[in-house]
Amino acid sequence: MMNERKGKFGKTEIDIPEECSWETLKEKRGQELLDHYNQTVISKLSNQPGIIGDIFARFTSHFRTPVNLKEAIREIDKINWSTMDVDVKGTAYESLLQRYAKKAEGAGQYFTPRSAIKAVVKAIDPDADDKIHDPAAGTGGFLIHAYEHILDKTHEGADLTREQREKLMTENLSGRELVPETRRLGLMNLALHDLQPENFEIGDSLTPQAYDGPEFDIVLTNPPYGGNQKKKPAREDFMVETKSPELNFVQHNMSILREGGECGMVVPDGVLFQSGAAKRIRKNLFRDFDLHTILILPIGAFHPYTNVTTNVIFFEKGKETDEIWFYDLRTDIEKIKKSNPLTFDKFEDFIENYDSREENDRYFKVEMEEIKENDYSLNYKKYKEFNDDGEDLPEPEELLTELLSTQETITENAERILEELEKENGDKE
Repeated sequence: MMNERKGKFGKTEIDIPEECSWETLKEKRGQELLDHYNQTVISKLSNQPGIIGDIFARFTSHFRTPVNLKEAIREIDKINWSTMDVDVKGTAYESLLQRYAKKAEGAGQYFTPRSAIKAVVKAIDPDADDKIHDPAAGTGGFLIHAYEHILDKTHEGADLTREQREKLMTENLSGRELVPETRRLGLMNLALHDLQPENFEIGDSLTPQAYDGPEFDIVLTNPPYGGNQKKKPAREDFMVETKSPELNFVQHNMSILREGGECGMVVPDGVLFQSGAAKRIRKNLFRDFDLHTILILPIGAFHPYTNVTTNVIFFEKGKETDEIWFYDLRTDIEKIKKSNPLTFDKFEDFIENYDSREENDRYFKVEMEEIKENDYSLNYKKYKEFNDDGEDLPEPEELLTELLSTQETITENAERILEELEKENGDKE
């Protein structure tokens, strides 16, 4: 913990006011301790420049009695933080994030399994000079794994210049998160991994205004999905108007990529086969982007947060789609659950064949002509040969996702018809 004026998050030194130091806090007792923590420590830290001020901004203490605060200080002080490796700290913190996601309603969308993040990052293989962004950053998992991947491929950063290392830790990784408490957790998570990005912002990536910010080399994200936005983002850079958050995030990511930039994005099944707005967006994607790979995730990939079946789509800006490679990690894969977690070994064959593109039982390609013949659907079951013994019947979760997607399409079409009728009636008046 912060035992001196120079506190540490990971290996990064951060200035801490003397009255906010850990030793000062330990010395106090009773009501003086509670008042000092709630009125002095939080107030001063929230006004600090940099990441400390961002973490404590608008922070509210939940300690109401000196006894509980003193007990928390005593337990934390038992741990020798200075000798603990950053990976251990990070692992412990991610465990706390999992617990938070389970308890907070809807918070599971912010926690993407480490193994899935690692697989997406390894497939895209970012470099130190890439501008990497997550528009639905949650607690920063994609950015942290991108950073660790870059360190791993550069001998823990030894192959980088000092300027490259500095930019990687502060400028080249950026994110945006809508929920203040989740962003606070993300900032702490990033700091524990020695990162102090200047652009880990709070805000809505799906604002009504057209995007006019920087373009990125790489976008890595697992945005919120399901339900409808209360207000349609009438953005000039969106070609299709829809209330679906996942479809709007697809369009947003299309807007923020530079030419030659690549996106790895988690999407629910419906994005791949819904008609209406989803189909129109897919056609735009095929025309201006190379949607070269779809990773079909196993049932329960985001257990216990959601039962919606999901995939990862990989696309590059500036080329049209000629063929799509599917990797089926769902068929003949045991459902993901507590007793069968989503470990990285399940992704190893996908990673090994990502660049070589050798077809096998799970990897198969589909030409664009065949996709057009199937009304631009990316439902993998239309293109893969299955056994006829009845064992390949869809799981209930997959059927439920299809049903929900169909309902969303019906609702969307009904709303469009209603809007047209209202418009006609208005013109007549």
